[in-house]
Amino acid sequence: MLTLKQLETFVQVVELGTFERASQRLNATQSTVSKRISELEQATGLPLFDRSRRSARLTEEGERLLELAYATLEGAKQILELNEKPDRTLHRVRIGFTELAALTWLPGFLRDYTTERPDIRLDITIDMSRTLYQQFQDGELDLVVIPQVPEAFAQPGVEAQLLEEVEMAFMAREGLVGDPSPVSFRALERYPLISQGKRSGFAHDINRWLSHQGMTASNLTADNLLALVGLVAAGRGISVFPKLCVQRFAREQGLEILETSPPLPTIGYYALYHGGVRISLFEELALRLASAADFTSPFFFSEHSLSRSESHSSEGM
Repeated sequence: MLTLKQLETFVQVVELGTFERASQRLNATQSTVSKRISELEQATGLPLFDRSRRSARLTEEGERLLELAYATLEGAKQILELNEKPDRTLHRVRIGFTELAALTWLPGFLRDYTTERPDIRLDITIDMSRTLYQQFQDGELDLVVIPQVPEAFAQPGVEAQLLEEVEMAFMAREGLVGDPSPVSFRALERYPLISQGKRSGFAHDINRWLSHQGMTASNLTADNLLALVGLVAAGRGISVFPKLCVQRFAREQGLEILETSPPLPTIGYYALYHGGVRISLFEELALRLASAADFTSPFFFSEHSLSRSESHSSEGM
């Protein structure tokens, strides 16, 4: 007999990629998960997974059943909610952000969104992008805002919404690099390269791109973005920063932007979420995040400070 438990288990296995992760999400044993999948295959008469592969890869029949499973579970959810009053419904969304979002647009978004949607509780995690992505894969987070992770786009059931392309640039303490602009990468190799660690998504992408340009790996790492700014301001080396964000207070910290040839690539920041029974809620939230995302303005940098910095910059020209 076909049951909702079987369909729910099937969806979780597909979304999380393995029977083990599905069992953790469902708080069930792996044998229970396997049994439900076997019962579902017996009830439908369809082979749902390719057993020749280590991961839970769907067959063509499984792909067709997945869409119907989503629709069935959503319908069941709506039926069970018929007797609930809207003012008693509270949706909990576990969402992860990187430090760059927390330093720029996230505080304003949380202030406004809490007022707009009192029916939604956002449980916030701030961490490095690779850590957030692992928590997303393990089912510990429902939605993450991180730089593009290529492997995520190949996973079934994972949806992505582009929030913003972030411009990157090399920076150094004023006067440290005396080469004429634009500076070549060969010239930059004379200076220690400081970057965020391996858990940083944008550092991973930038370092890989730099290696293709012939630059060696960084000499020093610091996971905290503001600590990284401090190290560069102290003259310990050069680093790559989100250009417009750090530019807002770069002069006050004694930093200058190094124009390079070729220029650094932009880094796309995405909202990633699972396409399950709550996909409409996650889609709406992702679109709201896209409208709020602005990685160029530090929330702690006042308009007065900005005007004073720009005035000082114009006087020095």
